[in-house]
Amino acid sequence: MVDHTFGQALGQLILRKRKGLGLTQTQLSEDAYNSTAKTRRISELESGLVANPHPKTIDPIISVLKITDAEIQQCVTSSTKAEFTELDRAYREARNLIDAVALQFEISKPNATLAELDDFLRAKAAEWAALRDRIAAIELDAQVNEAILQRALSALAEGNFEEVDTLLADAESDYQDQRTMIEVRKQAKIRITRGDSRFLAGDPTGALAHYKTASEFFRAFDEREMAGVINELAHRVYENSRQSLRPAFFVTARLMEVLIELDCVTSEPRLLGEASYRLSLAYRNEGLSELDGASAALGKAISYARAAASYTGHVDEVSLTASMSINLANCLMDRAKLGGTAEVDDAKEAIEVLVSTREKLGSFSSARNLLAHTCNSLGAAYRFLRNINPSAASSFILDNAVDAFYESISIAEEFSDAENWGAAKANVGAMLAELASEGDPNDYKTHFLRIRAISEYQAALETFPMAAFPFRAADIHAAMADLLVVHSGVMDQPFSDHYLLRALASLESATVVYSRELYPKRWADARARTGSILALRVSDQGNAVKTETLNAALKKLKEAAEVYSEIGEDELSEVCQRKISSLPRG
Repeated sequence: MVDHTFGQALGQLILRKRKGLGLTQTQLSEDAYNSTAKTRRISELESGLVANPHPKTIDPIISVLKITDAEIQQCVTSSTKAEFTELDRAYREARNLIDAVALQFEISKPNATLAELDDFLRAKAAEWAALRDRIAAIELDAQVNEAILQRALSALAEGNFEEVDTLLADAESDYQDQRTMIEVRKQAKIRITRGDSRFLAGDPTGALAHYKTASEFFRAFDEREMAGVINELAHRVYENSRQSLRPAFFVTARLMEVLIELDCVTSEPRLLGEASYRLSLAYRNEGLSELDGASAALGKAISYARAAASYTGHVDEVSLTASMSINLANCLMDRAKLGGTAEVDDAKEAIEVLVSTREKLGSFSSARNLLAHTCNSLGAAYRFLRNINPSAASSFILDNAVDAFYESISIAEEFSDAENWGAAKANVGAMLAELASEGDPNDYKTHFLRIRAISEYQAALETFPMAAFPFRAADIHAAMADLLVVHSGVMDQPFSDHYLLRALASLESATVVYSRELYPKRWADARARTGSILALRVSDQGNAVKTETLNAALKKLKEAAEVYSEIGEDELSEVCQRKISSLPRG
């Protein structure tokens, strides 16, 4: 069987159609091309010399001879498979390119044969296919931006080589950036690991320097990735500090100070609000760590909390904006607890913010869980204001505090929110202890208030285990120890000694957290109270035990007096000395 190309089959069809219409080759050239110059090309077509004639050449002839699509398809079907797949592909995918080069060829060589045109187009199609394959292979080898390559291929199909060059230049730049970022990430990872090593060695300042350097590696290339690195590091240090006896909240604060100055953060109100909120939390915890400059740290916390709270957000962001407002109130209360001329104003502003937040949350069921935190903070603020401002309407404030605490407990139970439930329980315990201190110590109602307060403290400790919440647990233990001592004073033996022993155990737990090295005053406070409790036990013990207990009391009081003297608390040191002098001798 003899192979027939599409061009041969089409040539025979053109010949039959022309003769059927009674046209010469010259007449057909005039009708199709308005010129007799193309007569030779009609002869070449009818002779089957061109295997794959170009559409631009045959379309006018097909139109004049009224050749149908079905007849064209018959030519395709009757012919063998075309050899020149590059040209076929170019016809399909790069029609504009083939048309453009065909026109260029005919202008430069008007007398060229159809076979010469076919050879030229076939060569161009092969070049096009090779270039297309090379562009497609770029993504596989270099993993550059696929969208850019697809646009380059589309431009190539249109014959727009200027755009192809521009897009490939973009792909080249993108590839260089990617390779650079791979190396930057590797370098940053190493530097962060160095920072982790310094942290483990007890050098948070050194760790901070490494963390900041690691984030700076990204500044010149991708500011958003720089922000992501800072966010991750700051969050990690913050969470670790919450559960550490050596918190390093200042590291989080310094990292967030870098973040909050980045253009990608300052240009977006939500990101700026969130960054200000987190920076405020870091400074607040730094101030609460009782390091030097607590007042300054809380002042910064309030400043950033105000900036965060100014972000109003959208309706669906009520949880975020409410959290920002709650944080502002908590910062104000923390500063108020330091004392000073602004303590009443801070407490009143905190109450105003929390009352407003409480009302706002009441309208959004989706954020109802935040009411537990809001009400707990509100009750604590009322209780604080009652203690520092006796001239205020004490009964009114007390009622508001009670209502807020019990609402917090109720909502926390509704959402199984152990942390806020425990915090509210601790606050209720403190409030009941205060009410007991205002009554007759021997009255049965006062006695029951103390029992209830001790019970609330114990419930709070169950939700704040020492391992996970060391500072919160230590504060609850210290408060409960004071209450246990008071309660022991109105109890007969052996119950009196039982409560004193429990008070000693609580103080010992607090001392584990508030070490002499990091928190000298709190450590001395616990030692002084422990010495006082031991002194109380002496009178109730037999002679065999008295000496041991007495020596322990002397040791604790002397340690407390020594530390008080070292930190300039001379008055407290003298109190310890007087207690030592009052202890029995021999």
